[in-house]
Amino acid sequence: MNIQDALSIGDKGVISLVGAGGKTSLMYSLARELVSSGKRVLTTTTTKIFVPTREESPVTIVSKVPEEIVAKAKALLNKYPHLTVGSEYLLNRHKLNGLKVSVIEYILQSNLFDFIIIEADGAAGRSLKACAPHEPVVPLFSDCVVALMGLDVVAKPLTEEWVFRSSIFSRITGLELMQSVSESAIASAILHDMSSIPCSRQECVKIAFLNKADNLKALSAGEKIAELLEKMGKTIFHKIVIGELKPLPQIHQCRVVQQERTR
Repeated sequence: MNIQDALSIGDKGVISLVGAGGKTSLMYSLARELVSSGKRVLTTTTTKIFVPTREESPVTIVSKVPEEIVAKAKALLNKYPHLTVGSEYLLNRHKLNGLKVSVIEYILQSNLFDFIIIEADGAAGRSLKACAPHEPVVPLFSDCVVALMGLDVVAKPLTEEWVFRSSIFSRITGLELMQSVSESAIASAILHDMSSIPCSRQECVKIAFLNKADNLKALSAGEKIAELLEKMGKTIFHKIVIGELKPLPQIHQCRVVQQERTR
């Protein structure tokens, strides 16, 4: 099973990636899959991302002006069906600054792209995070929101080395700083942050992607987190995916969550 089948993303849409532990890898891996199936794909961010390599994205457009972005994309898409867009280079950090949501919406309305994939959260390279009040920056018009975490953080101490915004994570979960990060704490934090992400589209799909399941111990931890999310998050998640994105994407499990109906 490939990534697009695991996510069940259909023929077109806006996909927002949040959380930690693999957002950038998922964004470019999914873009490659979609391009190979004949789709035109835009990758971008509402926060900051490293400037992509040519292997990650063949062409990068840098502009704050939506009309200019669309004009450049029109000229490039026949040759390059995957483009990345940022608003400006942050040269001292080798990063791209993100686009305003209004600019992404303008690009969406141009109908140039089949898919827009947005890295909508920052985690400073950690495998797990808790959201501050201003995070994540997810467009309301997203068709799919994928929350990631890296399974290599399980049983590691709750410190900033492993968990971005560890003090917030502690407050959300009740886990004390320096205690081992448990599967139940991870599930609680994911549910807490995903429950606060609004979507204006009723059909918006929310998916948990448990990444870095590259050994039996990590896979077992992923299965335990998935079971907790299935039990605790029936009104939030539609799917829970367990897999790994490096060195090559592999999907180990894809669980469909039976949604509870609310009156």
